[in-house]
Amino acid sequence: MDQRVVDIAGFQKDVGLDHDAVQALYLIFVEEVGKAKEAVNKCLPLGNLEELTRIVHDIKGIASSYRAQKLLNYAKNLDNTLKSKDIENIQKDAADMNEGIDQVMKEIICHFRT
Repeated sequence: MDQRVVDIAGFQKDVGLDHDAVQALYLIFVEEVGKAKEAVNKCLPLGNLEELTRIVHDIKGIASSYRAQKLLNYAKNLDNTLKSKDIENIQKDAADMNEGIDQVMKEIICHFRT
């Protein structure tokens, strides 16, 4: 499978774990980013930018660790928007990041389903 969104093979090579261990780790990753997406969607309507910033920071860390570069880039973009207090673009950048989460989850599930 072409790893356009997540570099699972590179991650496996880096950590030196077998397929089953990597699968278990990525399934945890899917669960965590899914929870993070839900939390982002709860914070946005409330305007809770402090909590949103914390969640985005967590997403950046986990995306980097699991070689989900596209998601990392979306999270960095939203983080920069939050830091600059660019209220007009927070919704758009959060939607982009949520789309990135959906892409990551789909690719990981498809990869390990085969």
